[in-house]
Amino acid sequence: MLMKKINLGIIGLGRMGGYHASVSQLIPNINLVGIADPNESNWSKIKYSKTIKTSNYLDWIDNVDGVIIAVPTNMHFAIAKNCLLKNKHVLLEKPLTKTVEQATELFELAKEKKLALHVGHVERFNGAIQELKKIINKPYLIEAQRIGPFVPSVRNDSVILDLMIHDLDIVLNLVDSELSSFHVSGRNVNTKSCDIAIVQLKFKNGVIANITSSRTSHIKKRTMTIHQKDSFINLDFTTQNISIHKNTSDDIQIGKNELKYKKIETVEHLHVYKDNPLKLEIEHFANSIRTMKKLTQPKQDIKALELTLKLEKELGL
Repeated sequence: MLMKKINLGIIGLGRMGGYHASVSQLIPNINLVGIADPNESNWSKIKYSKTIKTSNYLDWIDNVDGVIIAVPTNMHFAIAKNCLLKNKHVLLEKPLTKTVEQATELFELAKEKKLALHVGHVERFNGAIQELKKIINKPYLIEAQRIGPFVPSVRNDSVILDLMIHDLDIVLNLVDSELSSFHVSGRNVNTKSCDIAIVQLKFKNGVIANITSSRTSHIKKRTMTIHQKDSFINLDFTTQNISIHKNTSDDIQIGKNELKYKKIETVEHLHVYKDNPLKLEIEHFANSIRTMKKLTQPKQDIKALELTLKLEKELGL
């Protein structure tokens, strides 16, 4: 059975928009009708000759089913609202908007018009995260580290809004409990905002989450570890690998002049179906348009944004 081809357009062809364009051109049953970016040098990222290349998305908006918006965050609300008003489905890069009020207005508009409004939390589509949800069992400590070099294109967003929001979103959806308190510290290095942030979250069920984000590192690292009663889980977002460490026995040996402690554990490397998370995200968006199902999830999307903004406020940003 042939699937309906979905016509998409991309607004903003910078770093993330360029990734979206590259992936979209490779997905069957998606037709990249147009791109819009004021910087004409970015147009060369589009290899498909029939794609309309312009500085104004209004030139092709009437010819698409939906749009992917990857412009600077301060432009998200106005462009997304305009596209929804024109009855277009929207995949909006994270962070959703600059305020919870703006996010709420967009979701209400999408609901009213029966349109998809998805947020670009690409890590939700990481194969390792999909498997992690199946094996997590009453964790008591979650640690996440997301570090990398500075990227000038995100200089206007704090590292919390730029990077940490991924891990905040994951943790909030892994821990089945309300947040009771948080502590945040941070400092700037490359911008006037915050480039390093360390957050501790405490939940009402006793779970503690420590999250570190930095865009001042010379290496790129994306990891999460889960401590729970029967195991220690290590996840690498980049390689999509998961290892599960289980303690099988403890042995104390008493010799003539020494006391030896021996810990025996097994390590299981979980098989993860690996695919491009961004590809899966775009396919999910296209399928929502095709089936008119799973159009929005405002509670989950706004929850991560709300906490992110609270952390920024605590730092005086």
